[in-house]
Amino acid sequence: MWPKLKARRKHADRNPRAVVVDGLTLEACPGIQDMLDSGDVEAAQRVYATVHPGMSAERLARAELILRHEAFTRAAQRSVAGPWPPTTDLQMTETDELPEATAGDLSRETLVAAVRQQGALIVRGLFDVNVCADLRPMIDQAMAAVGGGAFDPKWNIPFTDAGGRELSQRFRKVNFDPGGRAVPYVPVAAAHVLEEFERIGLRDLVEGYLGERPALSLEKWTLRRVPPTTNSSWHQDGAFLGEDKHTLNLWVALSDCGETASGLDMVARRFDRIVQTGTEGAYFDWDVSQQVVDAERGDRPVVSPVFHAGDAVFFDQFLLHRTGIRPGLVDDRYALESWFFTPSSFPSNYEGLLL
Repeated sequence: MWPKLKARRKHADRNPRAVVVDGLTLEACPGIQDMLDSGDVEAAQRVYATVHPGMSAERLARAELILRHEAFTRAAQRSVAGPWPPTTDLQMTETDELPEATAGDLSRETLVAAVRQQGALIVRGLFDVNVCADLRPMIDQAMAAVGGGAFDPKWNIPFTDAGGRELSQRFRKVNFDPGGRAVPYVPVAAAHVLEEFERIGLRDLVEGYLGERPALSLEKWTLRRVPPTTNSSWHQDGAFLGEDKHTLNLWVALSDCGETASGLDMVARRFDRIVQTGTEGAYFDWDVSQQVVDAERGDRPVVSPVFHAGDAVFFDQFLLHRTGIRPGLVDDRYALESWFFTPSSFPSNYEGLLL
């Protein structure tokens, strides 16, 4: 089993290394250090683009990721835990289905009540269908570019920190998984996703849930193209992310799924602990066998919603779920997975990006 992850260590002083983004030392950008210290990534981007004109869209997208990682590094050094767990006066009516909301009705109170009381919240139409349509061929291009391990400057480029260091071998594991691509390795897709996050007001929503400005886990930020013949196993992400983390996941269907393409199977109940893992029938050590699932869910059903492109699910590390598999699936399923943490409880051996 993967070890439980500790909170990132804080340091009193900023690392004095030279901060370089795509060949440009940030010392050449007036005021940018203070902007990154304060988390004003948007202002830092504008200054960077002004000092370094004529950059391609792909290079600007890559620079944004590096700047957001640098801002996260600084935020994690001074972060203070906010109130936890999140509370609300709203009470959900328990049914045999998971609670749902439309994008227009989504609120902090609905999100907190659904996840904390019933395990997850389905949001219909969260992403624009045109954004989903743009991302699907990008995933295809990125998946094709990784063949043979070659790096492509647009569709497959190593993600490095502001010192030019490739951040994590876990990126490579995700990158060469036939069903997934690490978003930071595909800056053009990352830019589309971040723009959509901004359009839907995701930062404020997730901050309302977490109690701190959210940081996106780079290792758990993944574009997926899952074939209909994929393997699947029950699990809770907290089995390897840690039970004590202040975290929230956003899973977005980028194509219609749940009928001819695999969706998600989810136990429609709230868990506040990690159930027994690695017993007979489990695929990995951190997976949960069907026997344990049946025992733990009691009278609560397994739900397998039909999703349309743009529909989404919010849940935390305790939701018991798996990729939906059944006979008769014929299409690939496209999706986006994004795990958000508080800087104060961020896993010490993961890397972050300040939203």
